Amino acid sequence: MNVSELLTHLSRIFFVVLAVRTLIDFLVYRDRIRRDIALVFLCLTSGILIGLFRAITGWALPWLSQVSTVALLAQPYLLLQLVSYFRPVPRLVMRGALAAMIVSWALVLVVGSPLPAWAVLAVIAYFVMIDGYAIMAFIRGAFASVGVVRQRLRFAAAGSIFLVAALVVAGIRSALPDLAANATSAIQFMAMLSALTYYVGFAPPRWLRQAWQLTELRDYLQQIQRSGDGSSTDILRQLYQAVTRAMGTHRVAVALWDQASEQLALQASDGIPSLPDLNLEGVIRRVWREQEAQVVSRSSSLDNADRHMMKALAAEPLLVVPITTGPRALGVLVVFLEHGSLFVEDDLRLLAVFTQQTAIVLANAAMLEELHRQTEALEEKVQQRTAALQRSNDELRRFAYVASHDLREPLRTVSNYLQLIEMRYADLLDDEGHEFFAFAVGGAKRMRDLIDALLAYSRVETQVHEFVPVDCQEVVDEVCQQLQVAIDEAGATIIHEGLPQIKADKQLILQLFQNLISNALKYRGDREPEIHIDATRHKKEWRFCVRDNGIGIEAQYLERIFVIFQRLHHQTEYPGTGIGLAICKKTVELHGGRMWVESQVGEGSTFYFTIPA
Repeated sequence: MNVSELLTHLSRIFFVVLAVRTLIDFLVYRDRIRRDIALVFLCLTSGILIGLFRAITGWALPWLSQVSTVALLAQPYLLLQLVSYFRPVPRLVMRGALAAMIVSWALVLVVGSPLPAWAVLAVIAYFVMIDGYAIMAFIRGAFASVGVVRQRLRFAAAGSIFLVAALVVAGIRSALPDLAANATSAIQFMAMLSALTYYVGFAPPRWLRQAWQLTELRDYLQQIQRSGDGSSTDILRQLYQAVTRAMGTHRVAVALWDQASEQLALQASDGIPSLPDLNLEGVIRRVWREQEAQVVSRSSSLDNADRHMMKALAAEPLLVVPITTGPRALGVLVVFLEHGSLFVEDDLRLLAVFTQQTAIVLANAAMLEELHRQTEALEEKVQQRTAALQRSNDELRRFAYVASHDLREPLRTVSNYLQLIEMRYADLLDDEGHEFFAFAVGGAKRMRDLIDALLAYSRVETQVHEFVPVDCQEVVDEVCQQLQVAIDEAGATIIHEGLPQIKADKQLILQLFQNLISNALKYRGDREPEIHIDATRHKKEWRFCVRDNGIGIEAQYLERIFVIFQRLHHQTEYPGTGIGLAICKKTVELHGGRMWVESQVGEGSTFYFTIPA
């Protein structure tokens, strides 16, 4: 088998497959467009099919050749008929094509084969003019559409170009027999290209259609991400623009389900002049309810309202596609086409891709909007409660300061009178009276200590503090001097080196270290206290560490010790007010830091706090 024979067989196979595919498609759906597509390729394949019939049966009937020729001559008119489904074709052009087809038939039937040169040229002119018009329509349709339809129209135009070229060369070969040898290979090659491109245009495989759809989906999603503010209005505007480009029409509407009114609420593009003519209770409501896309024509079984809607909006076919995400139907996309569509199934698939992705984006936008609304409401509540808590804390601090300040005077009076009683009437008291008197004096002293501690705690926030450079090494030295007697009595060792300089209130920092060192001396157990103080730099803060070898703290009480007036031991075991660590934590927080403790019972405790560097 040579190259010429291979090309002949390939082109015949492609044309036969096309004819069978389009015929099956028509028998399944039975609509006018599929009927005319099948007729086009049956006409182109008639000669091949008749040749197969002759080879199988051995019948050489002369009229069969005329039948195949007549069928082939009908191809330009049928192709023009396909064009009329998606672009308006002037009536004069349609009538001229019909007349030219009839004249060509007459020449074949009357003159017979072979045709004279002038008849061949007339037939060639008929093919060139009518198929040329169809080719230009395919090309314009491709530029006016996107997605799968654009690709299919491009290949349909290419197939028509190759077919016309092959027929022109064949006609020239008939008129000029001397060119037969050189023209045969060219004719077969162009016929094979025509069959291949027609196949891709009119019967593309599923994987190729899906690849085209994925490309369009990617472009659509990128378009949504690049522009707009993410609102439902902007998302629908992007959908309008995508459908307008894909379908070549500005008559696009979206009806979204309104939960409040429990009905479809219409939103439309500028291409629909008469919104009241839209009927949302007929086929549109049915598509929303059944969640299945439909192609509606005036010949369909419609109610009067739907017919009036299509007539008022000058729509021949109506494409209705649900906007769904999972089982939830958000609304319906409605596209009004004035001239129809040559590949309506691909149009529906592309629109379904648009609506599915739009539904996802709309659902996400609704969730984000609801989340934003709830966040704003929560922030407002938090601000209100924070303000209320701040007022309560301010009032509590003022109360603590005023109460503790005002209690000092009557307490001083009580203490003075107790001292006076002890001086004047001590001899009159028995042992039980002296015991009672000691309780009263001890209670007054403890009350004075608590009031002083409460005043110190309230001053941490109520007083104005001056933040200046503070050398922590000098502060700890000063604290050790103040506590020297207690340090000597306990036999304690305090190690501190390389402490940094920080910006802080010196008096508060001094009190902080004093409280921590005092606690380490107080809760020392049976061993001589060893206290280590150091600091390390962590990014933008200093982390201080005060570590001792005292009695330690149980894990369940590690948070409780920082609460005001919370004590873990009885007053007789370890005296104190229960405010010292609360003051420490308040001081650290006032400086913008954090404080926590790690401890092991019997091994000691390590207090950590941070101060901004």
